[in-house]
Amino acid sequence: MKYIQKHIPAARTPEEWKGLSTSNLRKVVFEYIRKNYAFEKYINDDLKLPITISVKSSRKTAFGEAMYLQKAACAIILPELLKYAVYNNFGPKKDSDSDGVIGYLNFKCKCTIDGKPEVVRLAVQFQKGGKYYYNIEVNKKVCIT
Repeated sequence: MKYIQKHIPAARTPEEWKGLSTSNLRKVVFEYIRKNYAFEKYINDDLKLPITISVKSSRKTAFGEAMYLQKAACAIILPELLKYAVYNNFGPKKDSDSDGVIGYLNFKCKCTIDGKPEVVRLAVQFQKGGKYYYNIEVNKKVCIT
């Protein structure tokens, strides 16, 4: 039976984050994820898969790619996003990945950010030692039913 997302997480961007430079927003997001969720394990409802948030993934989210307010707000609801996300597909490992990386499990999650419906793409790095949250993107032209 196909999994249907049971809950739509909602986040509000903290007012104090809205005026920050991109550089400072990256630092705040990194510290928020690291302090609140690093080393925690969350179970995804769709695959019943335990997913761990690491300091490395906190760094990847904050400093690895584009940073914008919707992505920053996702840091606040990251455990809910991991829990309720719908499995979408599997991506192969990258040439730059270490030998321990098997590939990437990609998920989609409907959510509300600052009152606006959004779709978030979550990447989970599948390694020989477990599954680790890797990165997040908001509204990159993705569809889920």
